[in-house]
Amino acid sequence: MPQAMRADSTLVSESFSKQDKYLFKSWVAAIFIAATLLMFTGRAFAYSVDADGVPEWLSLIIERSISAVAERMPESQSDENAEKVIEVISGKLFDGYKVDSVSISSGVIKISLSPEKTQDKWRVEVQTPQIQDPPLQWVKADIAATEKLLNELIQGLPVEALNWCDAGLKEEVIRILSPVLPGWKPTLMVHSEKEEYIMKISLSPELPLVLAVNPTLTSNSLPTLLHEDLREDLMERSSPFIGIPIIWAKRHEKEINVWTENFLLTRGIVERTSAEPKSSFSAGQVSQMKVNVESRHYTIAAWAALYAGTQDKTGEIGVHLGRKLKTFSRWNMEIYGEGIIELQDWDPEGRLGLRWSPWGDVWIGGEWSTKDSMWWGRINIEPRMHKPYAWLRWREDGEYNAAVGYKATEYISFELHYDSRDEDSIGLRMLGNL
Repeated sequence: MPQAMRADSTLVSESFSKQDKYLFKSWVAAIFIAATLLMFTGRAFAYSVDADGVPEWLSLIIERSISAVAERMPESQSDENAEKVIEVISGKLFDGYKVDSVSISSGVIKISLSPEKTQDKWRVEVQTPQIQDPPLQWVKADIAATEKLLNELIQGLPVEALNWCDAGLKEEVIRILSPVLPGWKPTLMVHSEKEEYIMKISLSPELPLVLAVNPTLTSNSLPTLLHEDLREDLMERSSPFIGIPIIWAKRHEKEINVWTENFLLTRGIVERTSAEPKSSFSAGQVSQMKVNVESRHYTIAAWAALYAGTQDKTGEIGVHLGRKLKTFSRWNMEIYGEGIIELQDWDPEGRLGLRWSPWGDVWIGGEWSTKDSMWWGRINIEPRMHKPYAWLRWREDGEYNAAVGYKATEYISFELHYDSRDEDSIGLRMLGNL
């Protein structure tokens, strides 16, 4: 805490006087007591101390100080002499307060103090750190939540008391701020202005900090190529999160998710496809911003695939266009069309189908294929990033093909593929999600 100066002057250092100086004064006082008591010998008596007339946080400092002095007093000393000694020493140690009374009874030292003069007027200002919105607005909200407690903490404190309670005051400020602003280190500065004192608290971030934000977008209803534009937008707009304390970012993960979702709702592709973003932010030095964007009305997908381990297929290109329908049941329903071209014989196949989702990523339905002019049943477990998935198609005459896959990245998936119609029925397939 800066050292007090004349009115209208600025207090320029964080510590008015170091705690070491205050403790040194206490020990000098204790030695002085011992000398005035003619070097009484004997075992030190364990006193307890009760200070009143001051705020609770100040009373703890006073009680610790008086206890340190009392430990130096011999047990044989009378209570009356001990009271006088403690009153003298307290008057010298606790600047800004006068000692109204000291009494000792049954090993309890009771000391009552009051301000020496009319109580000083105080005001607290917590300065926001040098960050941008949106984290800036959350910091402001956190600061507002602490202002009442901070003002109550400092009201009525004689400015002279900062000579001995500055360290304790900072501890109390940290105690108030830590639950609300974890990871932000307060620095205290006091100056006088007109007829009041102002305690300014500046905040600086503490390690570890967020060093980067990695947005990842997934969708089973929008083309992967569109994700990249959204991802770049998110990466650019999430730059204000870089440099904030990780522990504070964890406290505001919910707000970050809401901000992310609201931001994406303003993007053109999200608006045009009536998409609904869901964000999951995980704070860390490289924070992960995982977003799933699903259209409420449409499904648009395209892929290119390469086969290995079979001579019956070499590759294919496909597109899926679907329209989601509202029904009276809780099941989601979609009518869709697919177009597929096999690269080996360039034989196009068209599919028209209807499917339902009884729960989660599971879809059940049927489709008509133009390639063999037959109906196929179909079950899908939609792919999710870094998770396995599967699908199964069976034809009305008993033929079927299926796959078990793993989505490795936004763009690449790998499948173990089976088709009963092929001579080499089992093969590997790599899909590029376009």
